[in-house]
Amino acid sequence: MARLLLAEDFGLFGMALTVVTGLSALTSIGQDISVIKTKFSSDHELAKHLDTLWTVDLIRRLLLALLMLALARPAARFYGDARVYQLLLVLSLLPLLQGFQNIGLLTYRKEVNFRKIVWLELSTNFLTAIATIALVLWTRNVWALVLIQLVSAVITVALSYLFHPHRPRPRLDHTSVRLVLDFGKYAFVIGLLNYVMSTADNVLLGKLYSAAILGTYVIAYNLAVLPLHGVGVAIVNVTFPAYAEIAGGEIKRLERAFVRVFATSSTLLAFTTALLLVLGEEIVVFLYGSKWAAAGTILRILALLVFFKGHAILVSPLLVSMRGIAPDAKIKLLEAAIFLVVLYPLTSKFGAVGAAWAGAIAFSVMMVNRILVAASLLPNIAVGLVRTVLSAAIACVTATILGTVVVRMTGSVPARLLFGGLVMSILVTATMLTLSPPLGIEMRRAFASMKAIKRRR
Repeated sequence: MARLLLAEDFGLFGMALTVVTGLSALTSIGQDISVIKTKFSSDHELAKHLDTLWTVDLIRRLLLALLMLALARPAARFYGDARVYQLLLVLSLLPLLQGFQNIGLLTYRKEVNFRKIVWLELSTNFLTAIATIALVLWTRNVWALVLIQLVSAVITVALSYLFHPHRPRPRLDHTSVRLVLDFGKYAFVIGLLNYVMSTADNVLLGKLYSAAILGTYVIAYNLAVLPLHGVGVAIVNVTFPAYAEIAGGEIKRLERAFVRVFATSSTLLAFTTALLLVLGEEIVVFLYGSKWAAAGTILRILALLVFFKGHAILVSPLLVSMRGIAPDAKIKLLEAAIFLVVLYPLTSKFGAVGAAWAGAIAFSVMMVNRILVAASLLPNIAVGLVRTVLSAAIACVTATILGTVVVRMTGSVPARLLFGGLVMSILVTATMLTLSPPLGIEMRRAFASMKAIKRRR
């Protein structure tokens, strides 16, 4: 898509998407949290709760579609581009389509059973990728970005019923509604603050500058957060239900589980950050072509966001599983306020580069804040957590410095990516194994497990 479309196309779509995600955040009800955190007495009670969630969410999404229709023209005037109005008219179908997804999939997360969820996502991504290529080749403009959202929603809904036997039906159980609203009030706050942290920069860039500048920033940002989806979001989806189950039992077991996840993930974040810092421009040119070279500079700055935000994400499921969703909402309120304070002056003066620095600054505060919270929740491992983060920072700096030397000695872009990436991966792993004992323990356990599997075969 990046090779066939223009920066202006991505910018226009980004403008429309700020409205879509904003309305979604303002009406979030946190349905997954209410299912995972609640102990149901029977399968019938769970099914009743799921049907109520599905009904409430469908009503919410219908209202979203109507709100998008009403806000389409004001949003176009805000950004000063009439094309945004047309995009939003079509995108108003998106929330309604998404509302029909099978709610039963949440039971897989509650049971910490991710096999079918993984296959569902792989199937959805594969079919969506095929449709995306076809639409881009057909339209060669911003409409490919819009239409693929609708196609992806239809594919997801259809496959959700193939992958889970639950068949939702309209139901409004009073007990379940109260439970949803109890979780929903905090989910609304968190959704709103997440929207501020992830979209306020897009709104400001779209308002102050052109669609092309916003499009370049969007490309860099999407590439930067890709490892956060691969490492952070995937780990959160797995660890939250696991932590929620363990939190009600032995605290030592929870400490061990969190340390193992944190040490391994911290190593991956350190390597990814160093890779983007050293090879940001090469990665952009190699993947998207030379016309996106300007995104490489932005990507180098956003690399810091990977390190800071990634570590903050790792702590979130621990906080919610032990103290509920309310404290997480209060913490995010402070973080969002800091982001807004630094965002406007930096963006108005330095454009997309300033927006990237604003995100890096805000998420650095977020990381420190979350680490302190984790240390207060699990004081026995506080020193180890701080040591792991500092080890990751040292590993990242070491790999960045020596990786830069290796890259300057290498000619072609593919060679830089290959040899630079290899050297940095070795340096990060070696530094973390030396400075962070939990990683060494985890790796020895992994090798022992692999040997045990081979012996059983």
